[in-house]
Amino acid sequence: MNVKLKLKRSLERAVSSGHPWVYGDALEGGRGLPVGTDVELATRNGRPMARGLYDPGSPIALRIYTLDPRQRIDAALVRQRLDAALALRFDLLDRSQTDAFRWCNGEGDRLPGVVVDIYADVAVVRFDGDAARTLEPHVTAAVRDVAAARGLALVSIYERSRGGVGRTLLGPVPGQVAIREHGVALTVDVLRGQKTGFFLDQRENRRRIRAITSGKRVANLFSYTGGFSVNAALGGATHVASVDIAPAAIEAARVHFTLNGLDPSAHEFSTVDAFEWLAQAKAERRSYDIVITDPPSFAPSERALDAALSAYRELNTEALALVPDGGLLVAASCSSHVTMEAFLQVLGEVGRTARRPLTTIEVLGQPLDHPTPPAFPEGRYLKLVISKIG
Repeated sequence: MNVKLKLKRSLERAVSSGHPWVYGDALEGGRGLPVGTDVELATRNGRPMARGLYDPGSPIALRIYTLDPRQRIDAALVRQRLDAALALRFDLLDRSQTDAFRWCNGEGDRLPGVVVDIYADVAVVRFDGDAARTLEPHVTAAVRDVAAARGLALVSIYERSRGGVGRTLLGPVPGQVAIREHGVALTVDVLRGQKTGFFLDQRENRRRIRAITSGKRVANLFSYTGGFSVNAALGGATHVASVDIAPAAIEAARVHFTLNGLDPSAHEFSTVDAFEWLAQAKAERRSYDIVITDPPSFAPSERALDAALSAYRELNTEALALVPDGGLLVAASCSSHVTMEAFLQVLGEVGRTARRPLTTIEVLGQPLDHPTPPAFPEGRYLKLVISKIG
């Protein structure tokens, strides 16, 4: 049976331009439909225009998978999209130097709610929403078969939920996976690590940091397992301070220094809250040529936006106090509700309040394996701004 829902708001242009989300209050009908129902979306005047999966328990009630209302959301569609996504990564990435990447970026690869990350020979799958999770059998089979057909040898497929609990789809799944990122040796805990194990979206930004740290003293706040830190040291930084509240993350950072031929004893590793470390460093009048602030999302929802902007303002104000004139503040935000314009405005306020104007040197975002539709600004969440002080 072909199930149909109709728009009751003027969203035809947004949907046809590629925005993949339709909120429940913009739809007419849907009562009683089970989660994951494949539905045909029609315009307000009843013309078929797209197909999506219905999720009655989510504010995003419909995620669009195809603008062809005749195309069913089935195993063939999932395999087609995953094959195209992997082919794109093979074309764009130097896999002799990098074997960890995002294979499928959900909405950006026209499989809304489906994320697949590759860590060497392990694939980690994450589903955003119950509707997308109904595709799990199709996704698992396609990941296994497409990888084999493309010459990507996988030994494990593991599903991670947003709460961190996971289950094995194809095993066995190792706790630690050794990867390479632009030649840098790293390890990833796919069972317990952040997101799907690591922050793949900062890969190119880590390489950028490596290019600008020669002879510098660097502080990396919210360092996690030291991705920015290792790259800074490999770039020639004379001293790198890695700061994270999680002991396991700091221990992993030490291991990563050793794996890359770096002496951990020449650098600083602090298991402490970043704001406490900043206060102590300021009291001791410490100075760093480059300070990196890469906190977790301060704005998990639109309601948290004002508090998030205040937190970014406080964090970067305190970080700025450690950087002499001529130094660099590298500020990141992964909050999708914080726009680039708002983030730049916060940094401008930080400099103005301190009477130390910031000059934006470079504005960076997520890498090529995290694509987004042009009409989907919500997908462009990552912001990294390099500013010169004074």
